[in-house]
Amino acid sequence: MGFVYSFNSNETPELVQVGGKGMSLILMTRHGLPVPPGFVLSVDFFKPWFDHIKNTPEWQRVINSAADELKMHSAALKRLCAGLKLDEERRKAFVEALDTLEDGRKGLLLAVRSSSPEEDLEGASFAGGYETTLGVNRETIEDALRRSFASCLDERVFVY
Repeated sequence: MGFVYSFNSNETPELVQVGGKGMSLILMTRHGLPVPPGFVLSVDFFKPWFDHIKNTPEWQRVINSAADELKMHSAALKRLCAGLKLDEERRKAFVEALDTLEDGRKGLLLAVRSSSPEEDLEGASFAGGYETTLGVNRETIEDALRRSFASCLDERVFVY
């Protein structure tokens, strides 16, 4: 299973790995529609972060929260995300994907968006449920990535 899927990849990832938005961008690019260059980070890319988060007392507090405490506990869980780091294998894959986008261009601005694997299911739609950051550059991209990841731990997501 891959960590990074370029929009122009010939490989078709599993929907559960890239979500509906990610899959649509890959398929639209493949069919020649005008899609800006980009890539999707898979669910497997974020597995170490999820594993870490799910082994914290903050996670247990969120899972066992009463409705009136959920906001406070999910905010604490999201704060943990500020310290998340990429392991060497994922950092290498991420940097290589960024390098292909830059391709010698300076000042490239990017958007960091989410694509939930639960997006656009028959009984639910997560579209737009997670945070998007626009105008991201290479120096700020990891912070934007952490913010987008942390947004899946927001109180409104748990309630939904």
